[in-house]
Amino acid sequence: MTKQQKRGCALILAGLMMVFSAMFLHLAAEKQDALAGENAQILLRQLELNRIPVDNSSAPAVPSETAPEAEQIPDTAMPEKEYLGYTMIGTLRIPSVGMELPVLSSWSYPLLNVAPCRYSGSITEGNMILMGHNYKSHFTPLHSVCAGAAVEFENVDGVVYHYQVEEIQHLHRSEGELLPSAYPLTLFTCTPGGINRIVVRCSAA
Repeated sequence: MTKQQKRGCALILAGLMMVFSAMFLHLAAEKQDALAGENAQILLRQLELNRIPVDNSSAPAVPSETAPEAEQIPDTAMPEKEYLGYTMIGTLRIPSVGMELPVLSSWSYPLLNVAPCRYSGSITEGNMILMGHNYKSHFTPLHSVCAGAAVEFENVDGVVYHYQVEEIQHLHRSEGELLPSAYPLTLFTCTPGGINRIVVRCSAA
């Protein structure tokens, strides 16, 4: 085999390795997305069962969260209930994109793999911000939300708050100081690659 042929074989091998690596990463991301969706649906079912916690010993397995010090706990109170070891504040619904997801009271990166989380604020104070991973099973549908879409948040006591999408923004990830606003409800997630954020501002309906 000539030097040129060897070089060609090496390039082909390197290309195949890159393709297989990309395929592996894609499959891993798809698996994580599916698991996140399963976790959210398990918790959502607990909210629907008359909001009565079940015996953890017979419940479907949900990954346990990491150390409490990893959580970012908002300083505003809302009704909370614990299901399967997770503290929840309610359910978020956007019917136009088929979204119905549980919302956890505080956030950490491990908790975001389970369900969307409260980033800051509260419903009662009119300044709540919810965040979620860009999973197809979590907040990817925000990319398809249109102005005027109906949004509902039902707290764990069954009180439903009605909103509508007023504004959709794209912020760079470095512009976190722009997340708080005068809108009573804000939802956000990252774009693919995590460079920018899709920010959905909602007004009371």
